[in-house]
Amino acid sequence: LMLPKRDGLSVIRHLRKENIKTPVIILSAKDSVDDRVKGLETGSDDYLPKPFAFAELLARVQALLRRASGVSEPNRLRLGDLSLDLVTREVVRAGQRIDLQPLEFSLLAYLMRNAGKVVSKTMIMEHVWHYNFDPQTNVVEARIYRLRDKIDKAFEEKLLHTVRGVGYVLRQDQ
Repeated sequence: LMLPKRDGLSVIRHLRKENIKTPVIILSAKDSVDDRVKGLETGSDDYLPKPFAFAELLARVQALLRRASGVSEPNRLRLGDLSLDLVTREVVRAGQRIDLQPLEFSLLAYLMRNAGKVVSKTMIMEHVWHYNFDPQTNVVEARIYRLRDKIDKAFEEKLLHTVRGVGYVLRQDQ
C-alpha cells in the first residue's frame, strides 16, 4: 500500500478500471480490519498483513492461481431487474441507478452470488466482514435494513427476504 511513488490502492483501482483481472494480493504492515476491508473492496483478491509465514503466502498464491485458471466469474450479476457490475461497482434496478456504500455493495454481491439460497448472519459476517460471528451485534440486521431500503422500497416486487430464525435470501417471488 505504501509504495515509493504511488499509493497501492490507486494502482489496484487503475488495474480494475482498465479491466485488468490479474490477481492481486496486498502484503502490508497495515493490519487493521478497516485497512483489510478497504484493500479488498478496492479490488484486491486477498490481503495478508505482515508479518506472515511464507507457507501461508504460498498457499494463498496457489489458491488464487487455481481460481484464475478456472471458469471466471461474470462481471455482472443479475436477479430479475436488479443488476450489479463487479468491475464498475454500479448497481441498477429497473433502469434506476442505486448508490451503495462499500459494505452494502459487498453484502449485495454476496447475496447475489448466493441468490435463492438462505444465508445466515454468521455466513454474512464471515464472507462480507471477514469476522467471526458475534451474537451480540446487530450490524448485519442494520446493513440488511439499509440495503433493503435502497433496493426494494421503491419497487413493487421485493427481492430481499428475511427467513425468521435462519437468515436472509435474495430471490424473486414466484
